[in-house]
Amino acid sequence: MKRREFLLGTGAFAAPFLMNGCCNCFKANEKINVGVVGIGRISTTMDIPRTIKFTDQCRFTAVCDLDSKRLNHGVKFIKDQYRKLTGEANAPVRAYADYRDMMADPSIDAVMICIPDHWHALVAVEAMLAGKHIWLQKPFAQTVREGRLIAEIARRTNRVVQVGSWQRSVMQFARVCELVQNGRIGEIKQVEVGIGLDKSGGCSTPEPIPENLDYDMWLGPTDEKAPYNWTRVHQQDLTKIGNRPGWIQMAPYGWGMITNWGAHHLDIAQWGLDKDDSGPESVSGTCEWMDLSGGKLWNVHTKYDLHYSYNGGKTDVHVCDKFPMGVKFIGEKGEWLYCMRGQAKVTPSDPDVPSNGKMKPLMASKNKLLEPIVNPAKKVRTSEDHWLDWLEGIKLGDPSYTVTNAEGAQRSSSACCLGQMCMELSRGKKDGASLKWCPKKEDTCCEKARAMMKPFARGQYDLNKTLARFGVTDLKA
Repeated sequence: MKRREFLLGTGAFAAPFLMNGCCNCFKANEKINVGVVGIGRISTTMDIPRTIKFTDQCRFTAVCDLDSKRLNHGVKFIKDQYRKLTGEANAPVRAYADYRDMMADPSIDAVMICIPDHWHALVAVEAMLAGKHIWLQKPFAQTVREGRLIAEIARRTNRVVQVGSWQRSVMQFARVCELVQNGRIGEIKQVEVGIGLDKSGGCSTPEPIPENLDYDMWLGPTDEKAPYNWTRVHQQDLTKIGNRPGWIQMAPYGWGMITNWGAHHLDIAQWGLDKDDSGPESVSGTCEWMDLSGGKLWNVHTKYDLHYSYNGGKTDVHVCDKFPMGVKFIGEKGEWLYCMRGQAKVTPSDPDVPSNGKMKPLMASKNKLLEPIVNPAKKVRTSEDHWLDWLEGIKLGDPSYTVTNAEGAQRSSSACCLGQMCMELSRGKKDGASLKWCPKKEDTCCEKARAMMKPFARGQYDLNKTLARFGVTDLKA
């Protein structure tokens, strides 16, 4: 009998769920035992290296992946990291093929979830109900109702949740949002958001499923009849593990740029507008879809032009592929503040306009607008390191400590999902589509949109079955 089966039989999983307080309390020198679900581009190029370096705070003890080739690579990767960081020759790392077995391991305190979007909710809910704190890569969830369930479980279990929306721990984004929230450019009339473009590609020709890949499990709650091709899933060549995976531009596993980069930049728009507990009242617009000719596989949107209405129609958040990557807040008198990624330097000698027509990481219509506010009425919560911030929140046992949290992430993720739903409704319509939204109820009067809010489910890969296994009877996905 597996440990997971034993724990389910004894009801041991229910204990963390029933506790009101944070069940993991760490002494001053005690380290957080961390497990990782998903060994791929984002975990090996970002999340593991940026967390494991805090050797005084945490210890990576386990990895999980449904591709045995990547699973073995993950074990080796962590051992190599400790060899470089501490000189440890053979750090102990446990390997799990099934995430549920990892969650049943009581020695693991926290889990980094670095997997395709259509798997986020199943693993996040399982982890928190098993008593683990979580790092959840963005986007927070694949559907609105999945996200609401994750946020509710986070609240009930009192787990520390950090989301991979790490721009909230970057100076220029925090600076601009604090200035906007404190009225530096007055009432915000428009926010321009640029999130880049995906390109057509992939291959629809069926291929043999690699013996090292549990493809049925990879498909999870989605259609089990989808034929395998590595461009639907991920690279089998480990030398290219850092390449962008195919699923990221392949519905229903990802929705494309609207949830990929949208989860970053729409999150900043929400932050600046002080909407971490709310959202837009409607979205309208249109898009173009990928070219599927010649056996191409990837099928998400390409060009897009969306308008989100906030504050009773007083604020228009315009998301368009024609805008430069980043977020631009425009005030009632036309003054603006802009932020994007990169090394931002704010000095009196900075020019008002960028050189060579390129935008800089931190800009304004006038340089003086960028001056920080002394004793601001509204102080945004930020951090110097997004990954350390998560570990510190766990050490404190305080879910309110981290710069991102489940509720704010759900709101940002919902805005992204609304854009995707609007684009889907606009198919074949010259003038696009519009969708009303009630942020308080997280609902719409459009039945076609409501259908797109539901979680995916198939067989054992069903959030309601996960809830039932843990004895949660008053929630439904």
